[in-house]
Amino acid sequence: MKKIDHFVYPSFFIPFKKSRKPLRFFGYIFLSLISCISPFDVTTTYQQGLVVQGMITDQPGPYLVTLSSTIPINNQLGESGAVTGATIVIRDDQGEQETLIEKSPGNYYTQTIQGVVGGTYSITITTSDGNSYQSTDEKILPVGDFSNLRFEFVQNEPAGVNQQITSTNGFNIYLDSEVLPEQKGLVWWRWTGTFQILTFPSLHTVPGNGKVITPVPAPPLCSGYIVSHGMLQYYTPCSCCDCWVSQYNQIPIISNPNLVNNGKINDLNIAFIEANRRTMYNKYYLEIDQYSVSQVVYTFWKNVQTQLNNSSNLFQIPPAKTGGNLIGTTPHALPVTGYFAASAVKTHSIEMSQLDVPYPILPIDTLAMSCTQVFPNSTTQKPLFW
Repeated sequence: MKKIDHFVYPSFFIPFKKSRKPLRFFGYIFLSLISCISPFDVTTTYQQGLVVQGMITDQPGPYLVTLSSTIPINNQLGESGAVTGATIVIRDDQGEQETLIEKSPGNYYTQTIQGVVGGTYSITITTSDGNSYQSTDEKILPVGDFSNLRFEFVQNEPAGVNQQITSTNGFNIYLDSEVLPEQKGLVWWRWTGTFQILTFPSLHTVPGNGKVITPVPAPPLCSGYIVSHGMLQYYTPCSCCDCWVSQYNQIPIISNPNLVNNGKINDLNIAFIEANRRTMYNKYYLEIDQYSVSQVVYTFWKNVQTQLNNSSNLFQIPPAKTGGNLIGTTPHALPVTGYFAASAVKTHSIEMSQLDVPYPILPIDTLAMSCTQVFPNSTTQKPLFW
């Protein structure tokens, strides 16, 4: 069997906004391919490397740069691979610079710097082992705006399938985009969706012991209930019943320059939002960002997009490494993958509710656990836009 040279497991990070959390993707593929076929042995070699992700925009910071390391394919996939203790400096073309602050493992934030259109920015990274890395200079190009943000409901199956816990029915989201001449047809979009859920942690139970056959109440403290003499007793409002869940696009969304017509991209299908009894419990808030992007960063996302799209084909020739716009500048620097981008940004949002679904949505199902445990990327803090 042919060997896989190495496997990268970085964070597919949605940067720049403090409320956004990392998602994972298989930077170099094939583990997900074996889920639908008989197991087989995979012989691998492993090459250690550094993964960098970050951006500066023309909107107020703080901005975020994440550092992680490649992880062998036979490691636990839950490992973070965070690279800590590094020094990261952002510099601009006016001679100003700022050293980022590591606020959590592998996550480095700016404090005061703000990007401006026309400005040029770069980063240098020095890791705790003394190796250094440098990005190319990235200029913040102006970005066109987008308009006519709209949705169209698509019904692919009967309303009651799977009790509406999951559904193939939902909303196709479309927009019309303006592409400025300076962008040369290169546009990058990302979206964040937010919905509210309700859970019932007071109903959580554990199996009974030898004397008690029926399940025993065991609510977490955040439920607002305690167990006294085998009975539930209310003592404070629940702090983990209501959550707001964030979702993100799983594959990079970038333009096809060949489809830009007179500086316009019309009827772009930017997202599909599933309509089920959880996502539509209250409403769904979708925020879309449109970025300008340099050719080198565009190529990076194009490679990632190709790699992810090809991952469903077991016999697909492995794509080229994703690369990026950073290089090692010391003799023993590790191979580096990723990007540091500079961009202008335009942002718009849209909401969908139960009234936009052409059939009744069932009430939220009963989940007997803390809402923060039901979905990743959830918080009990109500968003400002809600």
